[in-house]
This record gives sequence, C-alpha cells and structure tokens, in this order.
Amino acid sequence: MINVVGLGSTSSRDLTLEAVKIMKNGNKNFLRTDRHEALSFFEENKIEYESFDYLYDEMESFDEVYNKIVEILLEESKDKEINYFVPGTPLVAEKTVRLLIDEEADINIVNGISFIEPVLAGVGRDAVDGLLFLDSDAKKFDFDTRRDTLITQVYNKRIASDLSLLFQEVYKEDDMAYVITNAGLDDEIVRKVEIYKLPRIDDYNHQSCIYIPRTSGKNLPMIMDRLEDILETEDIYLDDESFEKIKKLLIEKSEDLSMDYENETDILILSILLLLLKDREGLVDFREIYDEIYKKLDKIAIFLK
Repeated sequence: MINVVGLGSTSSRDLTLEAVKIMKNGNKNFLRTDRHEALSFFEENKIEYESFDYLYDEMESFDEVYNKIVEILLEESKDKEINYFVPGTPLVAEKTVRLLIDEEADINIVNGISFIEPVLAGVGRDAVDGLLFLDSDAKKFDFDTRRDTLITQVYNKRIASDLSLLFQEVYKEDDMAYVITNAGLDDEIVRKVEIYKLPRIDDYNHQSCIYIPRTSGKNLPMIMDRLEDILETEDIYLDDESFEKIKKLLIEKSEDLSMDYENETDILILSILLLLLKDREGLVDFREIYDEIYKKLDKIAIFLK
C-alpha cells in the first residue's frame, strides 16, 4: 500500500497530525520534490526520505517524470507499505496521484491544506461564485470569463509568456491578473498586472500561479444564456411564421458567405436561436445535439481533406 500524504501548501506549520504520524511510522518515505518548506520538519526530526527531484533533470518532459515516479512507487510498494509525500494536498494539481488512481494502485489518501486557500487569501477573493481551476497547458475554450480562474504550474517566464498570448485570445489585453508566488509563505509575492505584461515578470518559480478575476468578456455559454433570456423576456416562441423567417435568413446569409466573418456570426446566432426555440418546444434535446455534433466532427475533417 502507498500512503499518499499532503505536506500542506506552506511551511511545516501546515502539517497535519496524521501527516506527522505517517512520517514517523518507519515506512520508507518518498517525496515528489524536496523543494518545500515542510522539508525542515524531516531534517529537524532526522526523518529519512528520498526525493524524486533528480528525475526532473534526467527526463525530457514532466509527463516522463510523473510516469517514472509512478513506476518506482508501484515497484517499491509491491511487497511493503511505503509513504509518498506531495506538496499541498494529494487530489489538487498532483498528476502523479491521478496516475496512481488510474493504475488502481492500493493507496491511502491523507489530505493536507491545498495551495488554493493561501492563494485566495493573497488575492482577497471568495470562490463561492465559482472558481475555474486549470493548469498551464489549458486551451482557449477551457476558459469561462464568468468565473474567477486559477492557473497552476506557471513554473517560468516562458510558460507565462505563452499563457499571456493565450489569455489575449479570451480576455482584453488590459484585463488584470494576479501573479502569486510562494503563496502563504513569509516571502509570498502577489502582483496585480495587465495580462499582456505577464512576460515582464522575472521571478516565476515552481510555486507560481496566475489568478484572473471574472471579467465582462463574452464567450459562447454567455451568448446562449443571453439568447435564452431574450426568448423568455420577449415571449418568443416557434411557429410556422417564425420558422420560415429564420430559415429564409439562414439561406440568404449562407449564399453571401465570404472571407470575412460577418455572415458566419449571423448564421451562428440564427442556428443557436432556432435550436433554442426547438428545445423550448420539446422538439430537440441539447444533450443529443452535442453528441450528434461530436459524432460529425471526424466526417467534417474527412470532407475537407
């Protein structure tokens, strides 16, 4: 069995009693990384451990590192119980733990304090209205401007620069973001900057993250919500007359397609409007529509080849 234990997000003062108990249980202790303030507790109490930091230097990618860590842990735990310590808490932004779960390993999860709590304290935000939690390999359609967004694993300036370009596809370039480094520690740094200035910060490290408060920027779910509100407020419903009007407009806009995007936006609005009206009448089910669209994606790719 593998005891997977959270070290907390800051220093040894965040260690739980259960974490300390497991450290001292005589099992072999493994740390994903010894770059953590709680390491002082191991050293002060002369508790032996092995760190996987050497793999970060030997491997070409994080995925290789994480897979190798899991391979070693599974081998070590074949005939004995071991302890595996991770920063924060095991089930928040810990890829190796997810991989262990996928392998159906025999694990015992011991929670710690995640880094989310000190980050929220650092930026003075309340997550009650929804917090979108992403890592640094997120894509533009992962974002929802209606929600505060926390991006983890912003290890260096290169990653921050790539994220800045990505953010500018979703947000306005002068929308504000917080860069939080060493959240909850004595040397915590919280900066509030425009998203286009993120690459200008030089001291990103393994404990850096970016927090973007919700903005007024628009996205597809907001457009659909707005259309639904209009249909409800204006009491618009589907009958033969409204159907023929929408159909006629769709045909006209389709015939006038060009290399600009004006007609495409009109077609998108009209198509969504028609589907929402049919949904209100019980003629379609959006769950089925999403499934059907997904099934057709490969066929579209084949058609365009």
